[in-house]
Amino acid sequence: MNDNYKPFNVVAVFAHPDDEAGAVGTLMNHSDRGDNVYVIMLTHGENASSLKGTHDEIKLIRQGHVNQIEKIIGAQYRLMDLPDSGVFPSVENAKKVARIFKQLKPDIIITWGKSSTIGTGHPDHRYTHDIVLDAISYARYNEDDSNLEPHRKPISLYTPNIGDDPNIQNCVYVDVTEQHERIMEFFNVYEEAYGEWPVRAYKLAGMLMTGRMAYVKYAESFKKINWGTARKYLD
Repeated sequence: MNDNYKPFNVVAVFAHPDDEAGAVGTLMNHSDRGDNVYVIMLTHGENASSLKGTHDEIKLIRQGHVNQIEKIIGAQYRLMDLPDSGVFPSVENAKKVARIFKQLKPDIIITWGKSSTIGTGHPDHRYTHDIVLDAISYARYNEDDSNLEPHRKPISLYTPNIGDDPNIQNCVYVDVTEQHERIMEFFNVYEEAYGEWPVRAYKLAGMLMTGRMAYVKYAESFKKINWGTARKYLD
C-alpha cells in the first residue's frame, strides 16, 4: 500500500449476521488495501430457524460466528439490539444508526436494496435500506443529548446486486478473484446458519456469472448512481 494513501471508512449495514455474503469479497478487498472496514448488524439474527436453542442461546451462536468472520474479513463488527424479524423504519431506529455513522464517519456505505425477491426481499432487509437512508440524513445534524459531531461529508452509497436487476449497465463491478479462498472460509463459518439454503453455491455461481460480465474470474456487483467496468474497490 502507498504510504501516502488515506484509508477510506467503509461501513456495511445489514439486518442479520450472514447477510454480508453479497459484499464479502469487496469488504475483503478494502481491508487488504488498508481501509477501515466496519460491519453493522441491526439484529443478532436470533430468529434463525436453522439453529437450535432459545433466542438467547442463538444470539451466542451468532456472536461466535461474527467473532470468526471479523478475522477472516479483517473488519470490525457491531451487533445492535433491534429484534430479528422486527426491524422497522422509525425515527428512533434511524437515529441509533446515525449515531454510529457519526462515530465511524463513513466514506462508503453498503446496505440492502429494496428487492421483492424471496430471501433478499425479507422485510428486515427492505427496512434496513430505509433506516440507512434516514440515518445518513440524521447523521448530518446535531442532537441536544449527544456530543457527537455531525458527519456531513458526502457518502457513496451502494447496494449489492443480487441478480434481480436486468439492467446490468447500472452495475459497478468489483473483481474479487483473489478472495475466493477466504470467501469459502466465510461460508465454512456461516454454513450452519444458512441451513438448507444453498447460499455458498448461489454465491459462487453469482460471482462466476458476474465475473464473465466484467471479464474477470469472480466478481461482485453493486448498484450506484454512476457505473463503470470491473474494478477492485468501491469509491
